[in-house]
Amino acid sequence: MKTKIFFLFFLLTCRPVFAQDKGFILLLGPSVNVLYGSPGEKFAYTPDRISWQLNGQFGFISTRGGTNRGNMLGVYASAGSTKPGMVALLLPPDAGVSGDIDLEQKFNEFYTVEAGMTIMKFLRLSGGLGRQYYTYNIHSRGLIQYYSGTAGLSFDLGAVNWVIDAQVMTGKDLTKSVLKASTGFMVKF
Repeated sequence: MKTKIFFLFFLLTCRPVFAQDKGFILLLGPSVNVLYGSPGEKFAYTPDRISWQLNGQFGFISTRGGTNRGNMLGVYASAGSTKPGMVALLLPPDAGVSGDIDLEQKFNEFYTVEAGMTIMKFLRLSGGLGRQYYTYNIHSRGLIQYYSGTAGLSFDLGAVNWVIDAQVMTGKDLTKSVLKASTGFMVKF
């Protein structure tokens, strides 16, 4: 237990030599997300709304005037799973799903790729495309494609960043917009 606490303290306070304040940077880390649903819809918390995802960022940070608060142009990606009960929030009424969502299928993967900017190494604004896969009627696979836009905050803790993101999924196969919030830590390389 003491070893785990020491490692966590070391990770949060010591900045690795390879972490960058300017130039190219890669960040990777896990997050937990909550699928909210449509704006205006009454939110009721259930454990089915909670899922995990892996986030990645790759970009170029530029700084000027001796400051360490630069801007980053980059590519942002996330991959994870949505619980079967929440896939129904994404399905349009005319989805043509013959049968029910397979509730035994615990892994319904999604992928999102966005391009954008992190301003002052703090405020993220990005947009791109996403895909949500799901299983219905026992082993039949479906796909929902959508546009994705994300606004987020990034808190620099040295070797890691704590990120809080709000993602809006809309368009393409979705007939209504859906909001997803996530938070997690990303290690700098």
